[in-house]
Amino acid sequence: MTMTIGKKTVPTPIAVSFWLWVVVAVLLVISGIITATSPAEQTAAANLKLPVPTEVMTISSGIGSIIGAALHVLFAWFMVQGRNWARVVLTIFGVLSVLGSIATIFTGSILAIIVVIVTIVAVVEMYLPAARAHFSRPVR
Repeated sequence: MTMTIGKKTVPTPIAVSFWLWVVVAVLLVISGIITATSPAEQTAAANLKLPVPTEVMTISSGIGSIIGAALHVLFAWFMVQGRNWARVVLTIFGVLSVLGSIATIFTGSILAIIVVIVTIVAVVEMYLPAARAHFSRPVR
């Protein structure tokens, strides 16, 4: 699988990583919506007796997951263009995502397990030998 950006051909590991980050973004939106609309989450929010209505918390949670997903795709796009800083940011996102999902994984959430696996593979793909050369070239 190769991608072409302008006149530049992107190595296969980078193309795979890009599409995996897109999958992670979609899964994060799905997960955010499921979490925000789950009865357990709404009950927990109601039990906190916050001055904010449950509907507002649900909407803001959904918007937050969409913004997070958009950032994943944006940084993945910069990574495809050869920006090493974007690779570093995505690595940090990946590590934080995996660490944040540890508790959810032990509850048996299939979606969380899939997100963790796809995230780990996306990060590994960015650091394969064929991918390293992509970041050492001058960016134009």
